[in-house]
Formats: sequence, C-alpha cells, structure tokens
Amino acid sequence: MKKVEVLKRNTEMKLKKTNKSVKVKAPEGYHWMTEGGRHFLMKGDYKPHKGASPEAPFRLVTHDKGKSTPAMEAARKARS
Repeated sequence: MKKVEVLKRNTEMKLKKTNKSVKVKAPEGYHWMTEGGRHFLMKGDYKPHKGASPEAPFRLVTHDKGKSTPAMEAARKARS
C-alpha cells in the first residue's frame, strides 16, 4: 500500500477581519442561497424565493504577508 503524506492545515495564519465588504455576483447559471449567515451557490438562474439572491456580501480580510510559518514552507515545497 502506498503511503500518503498528509500536510496539516496551517492553523497559525490569522486572518484579520475588516469593516469593508464587497458584493459578489453569482456566476452565470447560479444564484446565492443564504442560510444561517453563510452563503452557498445553487445551480439555476436567480428567481426570487426564500434565502435566494443574485449577489451576496462578503467581508474582506487581510493577513501578514511577510510572515512564513513552518507549515507554509512545507506546503510550498510539496507543491513544487
């Protein structure tokens, strides 16, 4: 059996939430569904119904670009 190396998700990177948001239009042939404050894509053109929207607001975040963690370095090496 072939051994598969599993890289742990980088839990050290901290995203910083901003007060800004952008509205994102759903791709052609899809619409957004909002449930419990989360947005999901649903196949099918937009038609008004509960939770449906042609665009959804997403908050912008930032992160420290200059800092590199050991997990980030391992992921970079695995990709190359």
